[in-house]
Amino acid sequence: MPHQPRVHGKIIAKFQGLDYRNPALFHSAAARPTLAQALGLSLIMLSVHLVLWFAVRMRSGESWTGLLQHWDAGWYLIIATQGYDAASSAFPPLFPYLTRGLTQLFGLRGDTAVLITGTLFSVFCFAGSLKILMAGRGPDRLSWISWGALLALLWSPASYIFHSFHTESLFLLLSVLGFSALHRKQWWLAAVWAGLAALTRHQGVFLAIALAFGGMLTTRVLWKRLAIFAGMGLISGLLWGLAPLLHYWEGRGWFPAMGAHQSHWFIADGISSYFKTFILANPIQNFRIGSLLHHLFYGLWLLGTFLLVGRGRYAEALYCFLSLAIMPLQGELVDAFRFGAVLFPLLFALGEAWERLSRWAAWPMLGAYVLLNLVVTWQYAISRWAY
Repeated sequence: MPHQPRVHGKIIAKFQGLDYRNPALFHSAAARPTLAQALGLSLIMLSVHLVLWFAVRMRSGESWTGLLQHWDAGWYLIIATQGYDAASSAFPPLFPYLTRGLTQLFGLRGDTAVLITGTLFSVFCFAGSLKILMAGRGPDRLSWISWGALLALLWSPASYIFHSFHTESLFLLLSVLGFSALHRKQWWLAAVWAGLAALTRHQGVFLAIALAFGGMLTTRVLWKRLAIFAGMGLISGLLWGLAPLLHYWEGRGWFPAMGAHQSHWFIADGISSYFKTFILANPIQNFRIGSLLHHLFYGLWLLGTFLLVGRGRYAEALYCFLSLAIMPLQGELVDAFRFGAVLFPLLFALGEAWERLSRWAAWPMLGAYVLLNLVVTWQYAISRWAY
Protein backbone atom coordinates (compact mmCIF):
# COMPACT_ATOMS: atom_id res chain seq x y z
CA MET A 1 0.00 0.00 0.00
CA PRO A 2 1.50 3.42 -0.93
CA HIS A 3 2.90 5.42 1.94
CA GLN A 4 1.10 8.44 3.38
CA PRO A 5 3.13 11.56 2.54
CA ARG A 6 4.85 13.03 5.58
CA VAL A 7 6.23 16.23 4.14
CA HIS A 8 3.39 17.56 2.05
CA GLY A 9 0.40 16.25 4.01
CA LYS A 10 -1.20 19.42 5.39
CA ILE A 11 0.06 21.67 2.60
CA ILE A 12 -1.33 19.52 -0.20
CA ALA A 13 -4.52 18.78 1.71
CA LYS A 14 -5.28 22.48 2.14
CA PHE A 15 -4.28 23.18 -1.46
CA GLN A 16 -6.62 20.50 -2.79
CA GLY A 17 -9.38 20.71 -0.20
CA LEU A 18 -8.65 17.26 1.30
CA ASP A 19 -8.74 16.02 4.87
CA TYR A 20 -5.11 15.22 5.59
CA ARG A 21 -6.16 13.12 8.61
CA ASN A 22 -7.91 10.61 6.35
CA PRO A 23 -5.23 8.13 5.13
CA ALA A 24 -7.55 6.78 2.44
CA LEU A 25 -7.40 10.09 0.61
CA PHE A 26 -3.64 9.81 0.28
CA HIS A 27 -3.97 6.46 -1.42
CA SER A 28 -6.27 7.77 -4.16
CA ALA A 29 -5.84 9.88 -7.28
CA ALA A 30 -7.06 12.90 -5.32
CA ALA A 31 -3.79 13.04 -3.37
CA ARG A 32 -1.68 13.13 -6.50
CA PRO A 33 -1.07 16.18 -8.70
CA THR A 34 -3.48 16.59 -11.58
CA LEU A 35 -2.43 17.32 -15.15
CA ALA A 36 -3.44 20.95 -14.72
CA GLN A 37 -1.30 21.24 -11.59
CA ALA A 38 1.64 19.54 -13.28
CA LEU A 39 1.41 21.85 -16.28
CA GLY A 40 1.02 24.81 -13.94
CA LEU A 41 4.20 23.92 -12.07
CA SER A 42 5.94 23.43 -15.41
CA LEU A 43 4.84 26.91 -16.45
CA ILE A 44 6.26 28.29 -13.20
CA MET A 45 9.57 26.54 -13.89
CA LEU A 46 9.61 27.91 -17.45
CA SER A 47 8.75 31.43 -16.30
CA VAL A 48 11.49 31.45 -13.66
CA HIS A 49 14.03 30.30 -16.23
CA LEU A 50 12.92 32.93 -18.73
CA VAL A 51 13.28 35.64 -16.10
CA LEU A 52 16.83 34.45 -15.41
CA TRP A 53 17.65 34.43 -19.11
CA PHE A 54 16.10 37.87 -19.56
CA ALA A 55 18.40 39.15 -16.81
CA VAL A 56 21.38 37.66 -18.64
CA ARG A 57 20.26 39.36 -21.86
CA MET A 58 19.94 42.72 -20.14
CA ARG A 59 23.38 42.31 -18.61
CA SER A 60 25.26 40.94 -21.63
CA GLY A 61 23.26 42.25 -24.57
CA GLU A 62 23.07 38.80 -26.14
CA SER A 63 20.04 38.07 -28.32
CA TRP A 64 17.47 35.38 -27.52
CA THR A 65 18.49 33.46 -30.63
CA GLY A 66 22.12 33.54 -29.55
CA LEU A 67 21.24 32.35 -26.05
CA LEU A 68 19.16 29.44 -27.33
CA GLN A 69 21.94 27.96 -29.45
CA HIS A 70 24.67 27.50 -26.87
CA TRP A 71 26.65 24.27 -26.76
CA ASP A 72 25.00 21.31 -28.54
CA ALA A 73 22.00 23.40 -29.58
CA GLY A 74 24.26 25.18 -32.04
CA TRP A 75 25.20 21.89 -33.68
CA TYR A 76 21.58 20.85 -34.04
CA LEU A 77 20.78 24.21 -35.61
CA ILE A 78 23.56 23.73 -38.15
CA ILE A 79 22.23 20.27 -39.04
CA ALA A 80 18.65 21.55 -39.33
CA THR A 81 19.57 24.47 -41.56
CA GLN A 82 22.64 23.30 -43.50
CA GLY A 83 22.63 19.50 -43.24
CA TYR A 84 25.39 17.25 -41.98
CA ASP A 85 29.10 17.64 -42.47
CA ALA A 86 32.05 15.75 -41.03
CA ALA A 87 32.10 17.85 -37.85
CA SER A 88 28.39 17.41 -37.01
CA SER A 89 28.02 13.76 -37.98
CA ALA A 90 28.21 12.54 -34.37
CA PHE A 91 24.74 13.92 -33.63
CA PRO A 92 21.61 11.79 -34.36
CA PRO A 93 19.25 13.11 -37.02
CA LEU A 94 15.64 12.87 -35.82
CA PHE A 95 15.36 16.10 -33.83
CA PRO A 96 17.02 18.43 -36.37
CA TYR A 97 15.18 16.79 -39.27
CA LEU A 98 11.81 17.09 -37.54
CA THR A 99 12.57 20.70 -36.68
CA ARG A 100 13.47 21.43 -40.30
CA GLY A 101 10.33 19.67 -41.52
CA LEU A 102 8.05 21.54 -39.11
CA THR A 103 9.59 24.87 -40.08
CA GLN A 104 8.98 24.17 -43.76
CA LEU A 105 5.47 22.88 -43.03
CA PHE A 106 4.55 26.23 -41.49
CA GLY A 107 6.03 28.05 -44.49
CA LEU A 108 8.86 29.62 -42.48
CA ARG A 109 12.46 30.19 -43.49
CA GLY A 110 15.73 31.15 -41.90
CA ASP A 111 17.81 30.12 -38.91
CA THR A 112 15.69 32.10 -36.45
CA ALA A 113 12.50 30.39 -37.62
CA VAL A 114 14.11 26.96 -37.24
CA LEU A 115 15.41 27.83 -33.77
CA ILE A 116 12.05 29.11 -32.53
CA THR A 117 10.14 26.20 -34.08
CA GLY A 118 12.49 23.65 -32.50
CA THR A 119 12.31 25.34 -29.10
CA LEU A 120 8.50 25.38 -29.13
CA PHE A 121 8.54 21.78 -30.34
CA SER A 122 10.61 20.86 -27.28
CA VAL A 123 8.09 22.57 -24.99
CA PHE A 124 5.17 20.68 -26.57
CA CYS A 125 7.04 17.36 -26.36
CA PHE A 126 7.66 17.92 -22.65
CA ALA A 127 3.99 18.82 -22.09
CA GLY A 128 3.02 15.66 -24.00
CA SER A 129 5.23 13.57 -21.73
CA LEU A 130 3.52 14.99 -18.66
CA LYS A 131 0.09 14.37 -20.16
CA ILE A 132 0.85 10.69 -20.73
CA LEU A 133 2.35 10.24 -17.29
CA MET A 134 -0.46 12.06 -15.51
CA ALA A 135 -3.07 10.04 -17.38
CA GLY A 136 -1.90 6.89 -15.60
CA ARG A 137 -0.45 5.39 -18.77
CA GLY A 138 3.11 6.03 -17.68
CA PRO A 139 5.78 3.78 -16.18
CA ASP A 140 3.40 2.50 -13.51
CA ARG A 141 -0.14 2.18 -14.80
CA LEU A 142 -1.45 1.22 -11.35
CA SER A 143 -0.43 4.40 -9.61
CA TRP A 144 -0.07 8.12 -10.15
CA ILE A 145 2.87 10.51 -10.19
CA SER A 146 3.54 11.75 -6.67
CA TRP A 147 4.32 15.36 -5.82
CA GLY A 148 7.89 14.44 -4.99
CA ALA A 149 8.33 12.69 -8.34
CA LEU A 150 6.98 15.71 -10.19
CA LEU A 151 9.27 18.11 -8.33
CA ALA A 152 12.27 15.86 -8.94
CA LEU A 153 11.59 15.96 -12.69
CA LEU A 154 10.75 19.65 -13.04
CA TRP A 155 13.63 20.98 -10.94
CA SER A 156 16.38 18.52 -11.83
CA PRO A 157 19.62 20.48 -12.32
CA ALA A 158 19.39 20.71 -16.12
CA SER A 159 15.62 20.96 -16.61
CA TYR A 160 16.11 24.10 -18.74
CA ILE A 161 16.95 21.54 -21.43
CA PHE A 162 13.24 20.81 -21.83
CA HIS A 163 12.50 24.27 -23.20
CA SER A 164 15.58 24.87 -25.33
CA PHE A 165 16.82 23.73 -28.72
CA HIS A 166 17.94 20.30 -27.51
CA THR A 167 16.87 16.69 -28.03
CA GLU A 168 15.89 15.88 -24.44
CA SER A 169 12.17 16.72 -24.63
CA LEU A 170 11.64 14.60 -27.72
CA PHE A 171 13.67 11.78 -26.21
CA LEU A 172 11.73 11.98 -22.94
CA LEU A 173 8.44 11.74 -24.84
CA LEU A 174 9.61 8.71 -26.83
CA SER A 175 10.92 6.93 -23.73
CA VAL A 176 7.66 7.56 -21.84
CA LEU A 177 5.72 6.23 -24.83
CA GLY A 178 8.03 3.20 -24.93
CA PHE A 179 7.47 2.24 -21.29
CA SER A 180 3.75 2.95 -21.63
CA ALA A 181 3.54 0.53 -24.55
CA LEU A 182 5.61 -2.03 -22.64
CA HIS A 183 3.22 -2.01 -19.69
CA ARG A 184 0.31 -2.48 -22.08
CA LYS A 185 2.22 -5.43 -23.61
CA GLN A 186 2.33 -3.77 -27.03
CA TRP A 187 5.82 -5.08 -27.82
CA TRP A 188 6.01 -3.91 -31.42
CA LEU A 189 4.93 -0.38 -30.49
CA ALA A 190 7.43 -0.19 -27.64
CA ALA A 191 10.16 -1.24 -30.10
CA VAL A 192 9.08 1.47 -32.56
CA TRP A 193 9.32 4.17 -29.91
CA ALA A 194 12.73 2.85 -28.81
CA GLY A 195 14.02 2.86 -32.39
CA LEU A 196 12.92 6.46 -32.85
CA ALA A 197 14.52 7.33 -29.50
CA ALA A 198 17.81 5.89 -30.77
CA LEU A 199 17.50 8.23 -33.77
CA THR A 200 17.15 11.09 -31.29
CA ARG A 201 19.91 10.29 -28.80
CA HIS A 202 22.38 7.40 -28.78
CA GLN A 203 21.07 6.63 -25.31
CA GLY A 204 18.01 5.25 -27.10
CA VAL A 205 19.96 2.07 -27.78
CA PHE A 206 19.92 1.38 -24.04
CA LEU A 207 16.20 2.13 -23.97
CA ALA A 208 15.65 -0.47 -26.71
CA ILE A 209 17.66 -3.09 -24.80
CA ALA A 210 15.78 -2.38 -21.56
CA LEU A 211 12.36 -2.50 -23.21
CA ALA A 212 13.19 -5.78 -24.93
CA PHE A 213 14.38 -7.13 -21.58
CA GLY A 214 11.14 -5.97 -19.97
CA GLY A 215 9.18 -7.73 -22.68
CA MET A 216 10.96 -10.97 -21.88
CA LEU A 217 9.97 -10.76 -18.24
CA THR A 218 6.26 -10.95 -19.02
CA THR A 219 6.38 -14.63 -19.89
CA ARG A 220 8.10 -17.71 -18.48
CA VAL A 221 8.14 -19.61 -21.76
CA LEU A 222 11.70 -19.61 -23.08
CA TRP A 223 10.89 -19.49 -26.78
CA LYS A 224 8.43 -16.64 -26.25
CA ARG A 225 11.06 -14.71 -24.33
CA LEU A 226 13.58 -15.16 -27.11
CA ALA A 227 11.00 -14.26 -29.75
CA ILE A 228 9.97 -11.06 -27.96
CA PHE A 229 13.56 -9.98 -27.37
CA ALA A 230 14.65 -10.73 -30.94
CA GLY A 231 11.55 -9.20 -32.50
CA MET A 232 11.77 -5.99 -30.52
CA GLY A 233 15.49 -5.75 -31.20
CA LEU A 234 14.91 -6.21 -34.92
CA ILE A 235 12.28 -3.46 -35.11
CA SER A 236 14.33 -1.00 -33.06
CA GLY A 237 17.50 -1.87 -34.97
CA LEU A 238 15.87 -1.30 -38.36
CA LEU A 239 14.66 2.14 -37.29
CA TRP A 240 18.06 3.01 -35.82
CA GLY A 241 19.58 1.96 -39.14
CA LEU A 242 17.77 4.83 -40.84
CA ALA A 243 20.55 7.15 -39.65
CA PRO A 244 23.11 6.12 -42.30
CA LEU A 245 20.32 6.15 -44.92
CA LEU A 246 19.51 9.72 -44.02
CA HIS A 247 23.18 10.62 -44.33
CA TYR A 248 23.27 8.93 -47.73
CA TRP A 249 20.19 10.86 -48.80
CA GLU A 250 22.04 14.09 -48.01
CA GLY A 251 25.00 12.95 -50.07
CA ARG A 252 27.26 12.27 -47.10
CA GLY A 253 27.95 8.62 -47.83
CA TRP A 254 26.67 5.47 -46.16
CA PHE A 255 28.81 5.64 -43.05
CA PRO A 256 29.89 9.14 -42.10
CA ALA A 257 32.48 9.94 -39.49
CA MET A 258 29.98 9.29 -36.69
CA GLY A 259 32.07 6.67 -34.93
CA ALA A 260 35.28 8.65 -35.32
CA HIS A 261 33.79 11.75 -33.73
CA GLN A 262 32.10 9.82 -30.95
CA SER A 263 35.40 8.21 -30.07
CA HIS A 264 36.68 11.63 -28.99
CA TRP A 265 34.04 11.64 -26.25
CA PHE A 266 35.44 8.49 -24.68
CA ILE A 267 38.71 9.41 -23.04
CA ALA A 268 38.95 6.45 -20.64
CA ASP A 269 41.31 4.05 -22.38
CA GLY A 270 40.96 1.06 -20.08
CA ILE A 271 39.37 -0.42 -17.00
CA SER A 272 41.72 1.48 -14.71
CA SER A 273 40.90 4.94 -16.08
CA TYR A 274 37.20 4.01 -16.17
CA PHE A 275 37.13 3.42 -12.41
CA LYS A 276 39.51 6.31 -11.71
CA THR A 277 36.70 8.54 -12.99
CA PHE A 278 34.75 7.89 -9.80
CA ILE A 279 37.57 9.12 -7.55
CA LEU A 280 38.58 12.12 -9.70
CA ALA A 281 41.93 10.51 -10.48
CA ASN A 282 42.06 11.01 -14.26
CA PRO A 283 44.34 13.78 -15.61
CA ILE A 284 41.42 15.78 -17.06
CA GLN A 285 39.54 15.87 -13.74
CA ASN A 286 39.71 18.37 -10.90
CA PHE A 287 38.26 18.97 -7.44
CA ARG A 288 36.31 22.13 -8.22
CA ILE A 289 32.79 22.53 -6.90
CA GLY A 290 31.29 21.75 -10.32
CA SER A 291 33.06 18.41 -10.52
CA LEU A 292 32.06 17.50 -6.98
CA LEU A 293 28.42 18.36 -7.67
CA HIS A 294 28.39 16.27 -10.82
CA HIS A 295 29.77 13.33 -8.83
CA LEU A 296 27.21 13.88 -6.08
CA PHE A 297 24.33 13.77 -8.53
CA TYR A 298 25.77 10.81 -10.38
CA GLY A 299 25.66 9.04 -7.02
CA LEU A 300 22.04 10.11 -6.57
CA TRP A 301 21.15 8.76 -10.01
CA LEU A 302 22.73 5.43 -9.05
CA LEU A 303 20.76 5.44 -5.81
CA GLY A 304 17.56 5.97 -7.77
CA THR A 305 18.47 3.04 -9.99
CA PHE A 306 18.91 0.76 -6.96
CA LEU A 307 15.56 1.96 -5.60
CA LEU A 308 13.97 0.83 -8.86
CA VAL A 309 15.50 -2.63 -8.44
CA GLY A 310 14.12 -2.82 -4.91
CA ARG A 311 10.65 -2.08 -6.26
CA GLY A 312 10.89 -4.76 -8.92
CA ARG A 313 11.05 -2.26 -11.78
CA TYR A 314 13.75 -4.21 -13.59
CA ALA A 315 13.30 -2.83 -17.11
CA GLU A 316 13.43 0.77 -15.88
CA ALA A 317 16.41 -0.02 -13.66
CA LEU A 318 18.31 -1.61 -16.55
CA TYR A 319 17.65 1.39 -18.78
CA CYS A 320 18.92 3.80 -16.13
CA PHE A 321 21.91 1.64 -15.22
CA LEU A 322 23.09 1.28 -18.82
CA SER A 323 22.69 5.00 -19.38
CA LEU A 324 24.81 5.73 -16.32
CA ALA A 325 27.38 3.00 -16.95
CA ILE A 326 28.57 4.61 -20.18
CA MET A 327 29.27 8.00 -18.63
CA PRO A 328 32.61 7.17 -16.94
CA LEU A 329 33.99 6.30 -20.40
CA GLN A 330 34.35 10.05 -20.85
CA GLY A 331 36.96 10.00 -18.11
CA GLU A 332 34.78 12.45 -16.14
CA LEU A 333 31.15 12.92 -15.11
CA VAL A 334 30.58 16.44 -16.41
CA ASP A 335 27.34 15.47 -18.20
CA ALA A 336 25.62 14.05 -15.12
CA PHE A 337 23.03 16.85 -14.90
CA ARG A 338 21.91 16.49 -18.50
CA PHE A 339 21.98 12.68 -18.50
CA GLY A 340 19.85 12.57 -15.38
CA ALA A 341 17.22 14.96 -16.74
CA VAL A 342 15.66 12.31 -19.01
CA LEU A 343 15.99 9.32 -16.67
CA PHE A 344 12.49 9.86 -15.32
CA PRO A 345 12.10 6.44 -13.61
CA LEU A 346 14.96 7.07 -11.20
CA LEU A 347 13.88 10.69 -10.68
CA PHE A 348 10.44 9.42 -9.69
CA ALA A 349 11.96 6.90 -7.30
CA LEU A 350 14.12 9.59 -5.70
CA GLY A 351 11.19 11.98 -5.46
CA GLU A 352 9.04 9.42 -3.70
CA ALA A 353 11.91 8.62 -1.33
CA TRP A 354 12.22 12.35 -0.59
CA GLU A 355 8.56 12.38 0.50
CA ARG A 356 9.41 9.94 3.29
CA LEU A 357 11.89 12.33 4.92
CA SER A 358 11.01 14.55 7.83
CA ARG A 359 10.16 18.12 6.89
CA TRP A 360 13.33 19.37 8.61
CA ALA A 361 15.43 17.39 6.15
CA ALA A 362 13.15 17.54 3.11
CA TRP A 363 12.54 21.27 2.76
CA PRO A 364 16.22 22.35 2.93
CA MET A 365 17.03 19.57 0.48
CA LEU A 366 14.35 20.81 -1.92
CA GLY A 367 15.62 24.38 -1.54
CA ALA A 368 19.17 23.33 -2.43
CA TYR A 369 17.84 21.30 -5.37
CA VAL A 370 15.96 24.27 -6.80
CA LEU A 371 18.88 26.62 -6.16
CA LEU A 372 21.23 24.36 -8.12
CA ASN A 373 18.70 24.28 -10.95
CA LEU A 374 18.71 28.09 -11.08
CA VAL A 375 22.52 28.23 -11.03
CA VAL A 376 22.81 25.71 -13.88
CA THR A 377 20.15 27.56 -15.89
CA TRP A 378 22.09 30.79 -15.41
CA GLN A 379 25.35 29.12 -16.42
CA TYR A 380 23.82 27.89 -19.65
CA ALA A 381 22.75 31.42 -20.51
CA ILE A 382 26.25 32.84 -19.95
CA SER A 383 27.88 29.97 -21.90
CA ARG A 384 29.48 28.25 -18.94
CA TRP A 385 29.34 24.48 -18.81
CA ALA A 386 25.79 23.57 -17.73
CA TYR A 387 25.42 19.90 -18.59
